[in-house]
Amino acid sequence: MDYQPQNPQGGPNNGYNPYPYGVPVRPMPLKPKGQSMATASMVLGIITLASLLLLRITVPFLLGGIGIILAILSRGGAKKMIGRAKAGMICCITGLCLDVALCTFAVWLVFALPSISPELTDEVNKMCEQQYGVSYDEMMEEIYDMWNMDDFNMDDFQ
Repeated sequence: MDYQPQNPQGGPNNGYNPYPYGVPVRPMPLKPKGQSMATASMVLGIITLASLLLLRITVPFLLGGIGIILAILSRGGAKKMIGRAKAGMICCITGLCLDVALCTFAVWLVFALPSISPELTDEVNKMCEQQYGVSYDEMMEEIYDMWNMDDFNMDDFQ
């Protein structure tokens, strides 16, 4: 037997079909604007933190900066950021701050190494002489000489 609205003999509800063209489909809820940018920001923030653990220097700067920009852009005209954008922003800023701290510590360690551990300085001197033919102390003297402003003469550049 056919189940059609025109056939009152068969089917439930005495043959009445409230949906002659099929069951209505519920509309999909709309995604907030910028959700894909917020997700990308969060992923970049996680990669920034992971690359910081791998002691990469440039990757956290690049990806962290891009992640912050994407988090800000994902907001669009809204007053508040969605959760993923906030998480991405927090991860990116944390990764950038830790990367700056790591770079600062590395530079400080290079200049403070002789006073911290003379034994380690001797080993670094030996390694530098083997690799470059110049000791660590000689390289540092050249750097200090470059920064010495007493020898700087503007007439040399004219």
